[in-house]
Amino acid sequence: MSIAAMEFMNNLMQSMGIPYAFVRWEEAPPDDRYWVGEYIEAESLTLKEDGFQETTFILRGYTSASWLLLEQDKEKIERNASQTAILPNGTGIAVSYDGGSIVPTSHMDWKSMKINLKIQEWKVK
Repeated sequence: MSIAAMEFMNNLMQSMGIPYAFVRWEEAPPDDRYWVGEYIEAESLTLKEDGFQETTFILRGYTSASWLLLEQDKEKIERNASQTAILPNGTGIAVSYDGGSIVPTSHMDWKSMKINLKIQEWKVK
């Protein structure tokens, strides 16, 4: 996953008004809920030929308040995440929603949700 794609995801989350940080919050997270993102790159057989890379981008949401906060964010993400763009570095990107699920936590007061997005990038060589 390119740095330009990471910036694209950061801007996308900000545009939806969803509190987000890559990997972890470096400062105190918001009181109501927050999301962090990480990724898993799939092995690409054509990366050297056509610059194609597919990534699963994982968003994890946390709250100690109501489940509804996470569900509302999930709905926003599902409705707005499917996008295509040409990034400033010339990379083409396609983002699509790939499902969500509730994730158990070890602390009874905390609730968590996971959302998977598929990101396809075509890098200019």
